[in-house]
Amino acid sequence: MKFNWYLKHHHHNYYSLVEPYRENGKNRHRVITYLSGLTPEDVQQIKRGLAVMKGLEIETTNIEDLIFENHWRYLDVAFLDVIWKQWKLSKIFPQSDGKDVQTSEIVEILTLYRCLDPGSYLSAVDWFNKTALDLILHINGQHINKSRIFRELDLIEDRKEDIERYLYKTLKKLDEDSMHIVFYDLTDSYFEGRKCELASAGRTKSNGFRKKRVVLSLLVNSRGYPFAWDILEDYTADVKTIKDLSNQWKTEFKFKDNEIVLVFDRGMVSDENLEHLELEKYKYITALDKNQIPGMQNVNIERFESINEKNMTEQIIKMGFKRYDDTTYYENLGMADGRRYALIFNPEMLADQRKSRKELIRRAKDYLDEENEALSGAKKSRNKDKTKNRIDKQLKAMKAMNFMDYDLKPLIIKAEGKEINSFRIIYKETDGNREAIKKAERTDGLWTIVTNTPSKGDDEDGFTEDDLIRTYRDKNQIEQAFKDVKSFVKIQPFNVWTPKHVRAHYTICVLSYLLDITIANRLKEVDIGVRSPQKVYEVLKDGIIGKITMKCTGDELLKLMSIQSQQKAILELFRSENVVRRGYLKSMGIK
Repeated sequence: MKFNWYLKHHHHNYYSLVEPYRENGKNRHRVITYLSGLTPEDVQQIKRGLAVMKGLEIETTNIEDLIFENHWRYLDVAFLDVIWKQWKLSKIFPQSDGKDVQTSEIVEILTLYRCLDPGSYLSAVDWFNKTALDLILHINGQHINKSRIFRELDLIEDRKEDIERYLYKTLKKLDEDSMHIVFYDLTDSYFEGRKCELASAGRTKSNGFRKKRVVLSLLVNSRGYPFAWDILEDYTADVKTIKDLSNQWKTEFKFKDNEIVLVFDRGMVSDENLEHLELEKYKYITALDKNQIPGMQNVNIERFESINEKNMTEQIIKMGFKRYDDTTYYENLGMADGRRYALIFNPEMLADQRKSRKELIRRAKDYLDEENEALSGAKKSRNKDKTKNRIDKQLKAMKAMNFMDYDLKPLIIKAEGKEINSFRIIYKETDGNREAIKKAERTDGLWTIVTNTPSKGDDEDGFTEDDLIRTYRDKNQIEQAFKDVKSFVKIQPFNVWTPKHVRAHYTICVLSYLLDITIANRLKEVDIGVRSPQKVYEVLKDGIIGKITMKCTGDELLKLMSIQSQQKAILELFRSENVVRRGYLKSMGIK
């Protein structure tokens, strides 16, 4: 008979196992057994067991003859195994006849682990044992242990440049146009282990001061696929890193002269860097800091004094700026020393910057009010120079020093029969403050693109101003990449990170991101109601296999849980339906 039992909830933790049937044309049901005292975990396990057994032909209705012994994650790891195989990543690593588990298999296990449940490598073995990867990869799971993983990290790092070259060649073969414009950036993260020999103390961009800070570099193509990465030692500043790396890339990937257009953030711009890239025959697109704009040729910064939030769009068009979209207007500033400059105006940025400046001044005034309150309640006499130095230091830290001024007026406090010398802060606004605000407002809403790429008029492969703006905006490809990679890099504590282990870990993080961006790009092309790799993993996570034992006979079988419609749509989109086909499942002993 067809197995169709289900779990019925009565109240609290009281349930019954029920079998529906038809009698005289009516739907009826019989209670197989009553169950009480079930925890939520018990209920979930029974429901999974029932789901796994659906579709089986059961010859008995005796519940005690059926034992749902265990279950393993299958569909999510099987799906990612297909994506891994589509990239043919295992071929990068040499096969060894003397090894029971190949390095390529360890790399795949760790990469999938990073995608699905990023955590410490100390937990990787436990995670592996809860999946069906041993069946999928045809390996003995007993050979996967913590010591094995750490030994393999050394071998993984030895192949890092092979992985980079393979990805570069593969990406170029798949889509050569996507390798013309590449995006470069730096970020930092930190390790939570007790010791990391590549890490140093420093302030991270998003997490404050960290004792185990590491600096990461990443290079991706125009579709966001990574092909070069590194952990930088003796890191000091963004502007000092690009020279060595650009030399390294040219040697490693054999870039031809002017083959690559490198897009990077304004934080890495210096004349020395740009001159080096020009000498090495790189094309580049980047931007200048706001404070560099007044000194540029042909800017005429004084003309922006009359712009305010009410007239800005009208005024900017009168100046000759062209519209790119509602938030971007541009002016061609021409050439200087072989570089093209385009001045960009963003109305929203102007409004935001002026609002932020007013808020900054307000917070600085609030700070002075707090200081006044403390000074008026002083218990001991205050020194004028020390008091002024402390206040100035705080105003400088707030970046408000230029926008406001104050005097310290002597204040005598009489308390308990004695006189205490203190001060009262008198806020004032000087001509110098007003001029500083006026000077800052001249560049509100402005930023500048600088490039050595030719214009469209000079070269059919050149860039118009519209092209430059669009390309520079597309650097969010690498910003998103770093957002994802950094979520992988932060790991749980364990004893020692050797330099090789640190670098190998970053390599695995990048490979995880490679699978993620592969999924994300495909999801953009077809709407199946799933919009992110994380949602894909969430949907597929419920696709488990269960081990069922027939108590009366001792027979055991593995059964895949019924595939849901959304899971099926995902598998079809990525041409991975084979993982649920009978022949493939049968090859692993799964019904």
